[in-house]
Amino acid sequence: MPPYLFPLPTTSLLTFSSLLTDPSGSYTSVLSEATAARTRLQLALKGVADNEPGSSALAVLDAVQVYLPYLKGIIACLDADELLFRGEPNFPWTSALTHYTLSSPILQLPSIHSEHLFVLLTWTLSLSNYACSILDSLPIFEIQSQSQSQKGGSIPYMSNEDEKRTTAGLSRAVDLLCQASGLSEYIAENVVLQLESIKKTSGGRIANGNKWPIESNRETFKGLSMMFLADAHLTAIRKLLLPVLLHTLFSPPGPPLPSNHPSASLLAKLYLHVTSLYTSARALLKVNQSSSISIDTSSSSTKKLFSRDKPSVGIDLDSSNEGEMIPTLKRYLKKESLLSAALSNKWLGIELGENQKSQKVGEAISYIKDSLMKLEEMENSKMKDKLKGLSITKGKERKKEERKNRKSRIEREIDDTRAWLRVYTKLNDTVAFQPIPPVSSLIAPSGRPIFGSKPFVPPQSKFEPAHRLPGPNGEDEEDQEKQTGKSDGDGEYAGKGNYF
Repeated sequence: MPPYLFPLPTTSLLTFSSLLTDPSGSYTSVLSEATAARTRLQLALKGVADNEPGSSALAVLDAVQVYLPYLKGIIACLDADELLFRGEPNFPWTSALTHYTLSSPILQLPSIHSEHLFVLLTWTLSLSNYACSILDSLPIFEIQSQSQSQKGGSIPYMSNEDEKRTTAGLSRAVDLLCQASGLSEYIAENVVLQLESIKKTSGGRIANGNKWPIESNRETFKGLSMMFLADAHLTAIRKLLLPVLLHTLFSPPGPPLPSNHPSASLLAKLYLHVTSLYTSARALLKVNQSSSISIDTSSSSTKKLFSRDKPSVGIDLDSSNEGEMIPTLKRYLKKESLLSAALSNKWLGIELGENQKSQKVGEAISYIKDSLMKLEEMENSKMKDKLKGLSITKGKERKKEERKNRKSRIEREIDDTRAWLRVYTKLNDTVAFQPIPPVSSLIAPSGRPIFGSKPFVPPQSKFEPAHRLPGPNGEDEEDQEKQTGKSDGDGEYAGKGNYF
């Protein structure tokens, strides 16, 4: 169940005093503080990778937010030529999203902007993982299947305290995922573009002959932004369905809907929007895969690809060659897009069938049949077996629990969809006698978003260059401020302090 739990990148120790030279001697202290802040981030990431006690996505978030202001100050001073590199800079990072045949190598990335990119990548993935940890801590009765509850024993009771805790956790997770979406958008529009000239100069390769990871591509962060927003909407749907949760889990599947159930029309439009987001995210990530294939495929392999002897040979978009998106993330996007498409059709059918003013039982049956077909394909296809290896969590018990949750999630939807289809089919055979049109002939409404990404506001730099770069007229910015009478300090003006 969303959100996806990401692996995090890792890095090696680095000392800024050995990487940079300070001609004025003004930044010795802050460079030492920057090294300490980066070391803290490196240890937090190592702790998560090694599953050390006390390690968490929250600890990584704290370390990133301490280090980033120092990094922004270093970038500003490099741009102002007040700090200089001693030689060709290399920033060691491992990729979190790029697939490698063996273990992920340490990539020696050139340019301070590569460091900036991976720090922000760490931030956005940690936001999603923190949301995942919050949702994992919610009461577990939400994911129990009906078959488990029918085996005997007491049915879990949702107290007011549990409901408040669950509501707060879902709201917090939605906020974190919206932040991750906005941050990914910011990276795509502002940070990745600064690496384009460097990538072209290097011929698409970095030190040791490795290719640039897919995290250096704009499409990757565009796709991640849409994925995070889709995860946020699915989490919001969970919150929307919380008042009818016990009815959903422990009442017989199918009609009638309880009086406090959210509108079927609203749920259909939300799932339609989620489907479009996941589909767009998959399309953007396929751009990375196809471009990688076109670059790395030799002439001989190209002949094999288009050979008449193998006309059906294609590229499995759910598996990955080296240098492409990790396969678990591809499978996650495929599964969630298919499931949300099936649920959107289910709720479109229920809306048509339950609408007393213009009851269209035939169209309702068409939508629900298509939904059931998609759900059964998901259950019976090979993708179900692939989903068993979806999680990248530590611990066998956690993996077994998540496999059980995914299975019950689809099975519950199949049982419920079959019940609705059975009722509407009987109604149509005995009362309505309406024709059942093909689902392709029906016009579905457009999806409906309920929120958007949260715009990312970069933090203030920990320090600034002592002398700013010259302005258009050759003066420093400080001189321009003095001449124009504008500055960031407190100025005197008429009516100061009198606000109405």
